Amino acid sequence: MENTLVYQLLRTFTKQDIREARKWLASPYHNQREDLPLLFEQLVAAAPEGLPLSREQAWQALHSEQPYDDQQLRLVLSYLYRCLEDFLRQREAEQAPWLQQHLLLAAYRKRGLDGHFQKAYRKLHKQQKEETQRPPEYYLAQYWLEQERYQEESTLGRTREHNLQELEGQLTTAFLGMKLRQGCFLLAHEAVYKASYRIALEEALLELAREPPYRDIPAVSVYFHCFLMLRFPEEDAHYSAFQAQLFQSIGLFPQPDLRDLFLLAINFCIRKINRTAEGYLREALELYQKGLETEVLLENGTLSRFTYNNAIGIALRLEEFSWAEHFLNHYRSYLHPGQQEAAYSLNAARLAFARRQYGQVLAHLQRADYRDLINNMVAKTLQMKAYYELSEFDLLEAHLRTMKAFLRRKRHIGYHQQNYLNIIRYTQKLLALNPMDKEAVKALEEEIRNAEPLTEKGWLLEKAEGV
Repeated sequence: MENTLVYQLLRTFTKQDIREARKWLASPYHNQREDLPLLFEQLVAAAPEGLPLSREQAWQALHSEQPYDDQQLRLVLSYLYRCLEDFLRQREAEQAPWLQQHLLLAAYRKRGLDGHFQKAYRKLHKQQKEETQRPPEYYLAQYWLEQERYQEESTLGRTREHNLQELEGQLTTAFLGMKLRQGCFLLAHEAVYKASYRIALEEALLELAREPPYRDIPAVSVYFHCFLMLRFPEEDAHYSAFQAQLFQSIGLFPQPDLRDLFLLAINFCIRKINRTAEGYLREALELYQKGLETEVLLENGTLSRFTYNNAIGIALRLEEFSWAEHFLNHYRSYLHPGQQEAAYSLNAARLAFARRQYGQVLAHLQRADYRDLINNMVAKTLQMKAYYELSEFDLLEAHLRTMKAFLRRKRHIGYHQQNYLNIIRYTQKLLALNPMDKEAVKALEEEIRNAEPLTEKGWLLEKAEGV
């Protein structure tokens, strides 16, 4: 059963989802089959926890006295899946009241109920004018509203001036904002994956976005400046303009949209940092701080371990140790419960290393099991560096042999395998280096500078120069 669509869907259901889906299935309007609620209960007893459930067990919940019939079970599973899809569609519609109101206006218009239409139109128009969050979809909703009004007045043959200019303005704003937003995602993907995309109407879009009234509408201007930042990454003024627009627009976009915008800015800064633009370290930290302060970087109250790791990494490079320590402890409880111990201990070790508290590094690293392969290697590398700093060279040599053997078994990690093998190799060369042989020291320094990939290049050079 674990491979069925309905089991996998129910794996994502919360307790509230289960309660509401149970009511949905109990309603004759949505379901008239008696076997679907029985199958649902059998599945929700197993699926949310990922427990095994055989097809025979599921069949027993439906027909305990009949022999197993695989074809009939597949049919009932299909009925249940479609019923739950209807449930999800309704749930999503409930999260978009403007869509519901639009459909209500269409229903009144088709039935010729002009009085009902006008009352609902005035109510929805007032609600939309009072809405503070105005992403591109807001203007699309406005367009649909005015489109229904236009259809209603045309049907009744009213001769007063139609709202065609308003329709044009709302549709253009929505289209412009959504096209620029899509362009931002394409450019961000290009930068990471070396892909190549054609953005239709790019020059016309940028030209129009510079003109009033669009240049003063956040749903357009924020994405316009983000687009320029990504399209022309060497021109720092575009980043500054985007960051200013972004910070001013907090509260004007839904949280998912703001999270995307912050992540676009953060990832841009990280790419700049990776190209030795050290000034963007401070910019990245400011983005993390603002994103955490406004809870934009939280998703359903949870902080991703990647954000947790990256924010601390940026703070440590800026030697903002006090902020890193506060963040480390305060946001520990915001991590997914299954990731808290490993993420906390690893980053506590990183902070201790930055403060040259090498004994604490080893103590922190012993407190968690790093099941994620990359985190495991980061922890092993920290342990390696701590041994070196403590002059525990016998332990270090044994540790390097263990690391190397571990990596030889992990041939599917590509770039990472070569990177960590290089770290091991140059650390072993450091251990074997004769500090009196200045030519050998210089040769090793030059070899380290030219080595790629090598994420610990800075530390290795520091140790070589200090031999």
